[in-house]
Amino acid sequence: MKDDRLIKHSRLLASATLVLLVSMLLLNLACWIFPNLVEHGLDFNLTSLVRDLEVDIAAMPWWQVGGGMLLSSLPLLILTRGLEALRSLFRAYAQGEYFSPEAAGLLGTVGKSVGLWVLSSVLLYPLMSVWITLLLPPGERMLSFGFSPAHLVALFLAAAVMLVARIMGNACQMARESQQFI
Repeated sequence: MKDDRLIKHSRLLASATLVLLVSMLLLNLACWIFPNLVEHGLDFNLTSLVRDLEVDIAAMPWWQVGGGMLLSSLPLLILTRGLEALRSLFRAYAQGEYFSPEAAGLLGTVGKSVGLWVLSSVLLYPLMSVWITLLLPPGERMLSFGFSPAHLVALFLAAAVMLVARIMGNACQMARESQQFI
């Protein structure tokens, strides 16, 4: 009975992860296509800069909007790799594969992707600020840097997940070695 619930929840989370993955990419693009979303506080990751710097997306030329879409999507594409690994991990759990080197590898990919997502967001923040204020008159252009305690927490969690994945991988290796002796 317990395994049935675990399988059901794993399948549910695999589906929810896919929905999250697609939704975050679509929301990011929607913020650039429908600027009112940003004005109403519905922004995602780097698109929050548009609101923070009070830039009007509707006044931007198409190439600047396209560049903003691309720059703000890069960290999300990195995170997408981790979410896809998480989805695969939940699907493996739904099939009863709890303790395997593959599961450890997938968990490690989740941690790495979250860490790289945070780092790329922090590194792209200044570039994004310059890009979206590029056509403003002199004196109104901005070079902004951003790092918050939330970034630090996400990096800590990413490191913890990668360490747990490494421990899990080592434990799988030790279990296989001990089975060979039996």
